[in-house]
Amino acid sequence: MNRFKKWFQPKEDQPLPMRDVTLDEVKQATHAFESELPKGTNRTVLLDNEQRIDLKQLEPYLKARSTQVFYMSRETFTIMEAKDRELVYEMDHVQVAVDRYFDRVKKLPLKPYSKTFQVDCAMLFQDGYLREMPHHSYYLVDESMIVSLTPKEA
Repeated sequence: MNRFKKWFQPKEDQPLPMRDVTLDEVKQATHAFESELPKGTNRTVLLDNEQRIDLKQLEPYLKARSTQVFYMSRETFTIMEAKDRELVYEMDHVQVAVDRYFDRVKKLPLKPYSKTFQVDCAMLFQDGYLREMPHHSYYLVDESMIVSLTPKEA
């Protein structure tokens, strides 16, 4: 009887392989994860207080376990590697400043004559919307006012 018992027991899931995952894989897995979330819930449920992505929740999509660390902007959902962690915080800071400026002034905070939608961070800093000057240039993706590190195609 014991040999039949073995056949009818549920099979144990094989542990996922441990490997380094790429930034693109994490982006795709995050998108797939979010597409299965209940309406009104977004991918920020993956983040801890330091904005680290919980890769354990993404394992079924990555089909792997990883010990790497990735971060995501709460404001723009931009995903970055651990080496760019500070950039995630800076990007959120700029996004909040852009949103507040627009809410108060009803204008986009762009550099004059900019064909690339470059954010005028100096003006935002001078007017008190930014606590410190960012180390990078920022651009608006489009009229949605989402901040990006890459300029819009002119």
